[in-house]
Amino acid sequence: MNDSSYLEFFKELDITNSYQYTMTILGGSLIVIIFLAIVISILIMLTPEKVSNRLKNGINFFEAVPDLLVILLFMFFVISLYKTTGLKFLQLYGVFGNKPYFVPIMTVSFLPLFLLLQFLVKVINEEQNQQYVLYAKAKGIGRLRIILIHIMRNIFPLLILQLRTIVWVLLSNIYLVEYVFNINGFTQQFLKLLFMGGDFASLVACLLMLAIPLLVMEALAWFISKFIKGKEAVSI
Repeated sequence: MNDSSYLEFFKELDITNSYQYTMTILGGSLIVIIFLAIVISILIMLTPEKVSNRLKNGINFFEAVPDLLVILLFMFFVISLYKTTGLKFLQLYGVFGNKPYFVPIMTVSFLPLFLLLQFLVKVINEEQNQQYVLYAKAKGIGRLRIILIHIMRNIFPLLILQLRTIVWVLLSNIYLVEYVFNINGFTQQFLKLLFMGGDFASLVACLLMLAIPLLVMEALAWFISKFIKGKEAVSI
């Protein structure tokens, strides 16, 4: 690795800025997904059963929508709004060095949000049949308090484990978004490395950088699992 012939192409690429941009999109999307998924799942569980079942069916429908279709529909909406009203409040494309944030984060987060939301609704629904929840209801504790304080605390390790899958999905969506919106992000730098004669050492370095968020989630899941195993069962 100390040989000057290695990592030569890597040094020619705009790695630092592009990687920072892509990780910002990933981090922003992850925060949006976690926050909205928790809030919406709690609201769904608090609604009447008929309404809740309809909302669950809607979640299952949107979770099956192809990623690329969501991106194209978002583009169509923004362009149609601009042509109709002349209002250009969202930046779509990464031209002239511009790097949009809002549109990529929203489009990248759409499907993973429904994936995590579907998971949370399922595990919260299963958790409501546990003995400690029935005991809490018998003591007269409200449903919102039971979900927020007791159920969410118990399913937190499962949420962290599920985030590993969410990060995988986000990385694949970020690649699509950067390609479609012509954004000079890290995945586009990676493509330049693949198709413009980059050396093997540069390829390995890029792959390791791309694996960092996955490794972080794996480490976080491992530490939380070890922490939970060392504790007694949660009780009221």
